[in-house]
Amino acid sequence: MAIQWEESLRLGVSVIDLQHEEIFSQFDKLSEALQAGKGSEEVTGLLTYLNDYATTHFSDEDEIMLRYKYNGIVEQREHHALFKENIAKLSELLSGSEPTKEIAFKIDATLIRYFINHVNKLDKKMVEFIKPLMAQE
Repeated sequence: MAIQWEESLRLGVSVIDLQHEEIFSQFDKLSEALQAGKGSEEVTGLLTYLNDYATTHFSDEDEIMLRYKYNGIVEQREHHALFKENIAKLSELLSGSEPTKEIAFKIDATLIRYFINHVNKLDKKMVEFIKPLMAQE
């Protein structure tokens, strides 16, 4: 199952869009590793990278939300924390065992679908708020 960036997810804020594309690239690598039956070490390594990159991305989004005084910042932060918690849970699930189809489906349902939903709802709402403010600068 290849994970492809979809143009419909583009928000029009280049720093956010580029980071979202990178996250999708990591989802794709993770999916390929699971499909190829790679060991838990490789899959866990990809989850770790994804977690680290998400930390950077969420920090950048947080900075933008603070700069433009976005009133939905608390909800965004809660969802970002949940995403990172899900990565931690999946990494823990993998520790000491090889990836299974069950884990692959959990990654799909827990991370990928969650992230797409987050971008389509919360991030689009945030960008609708900040884009007019950005244009005034």
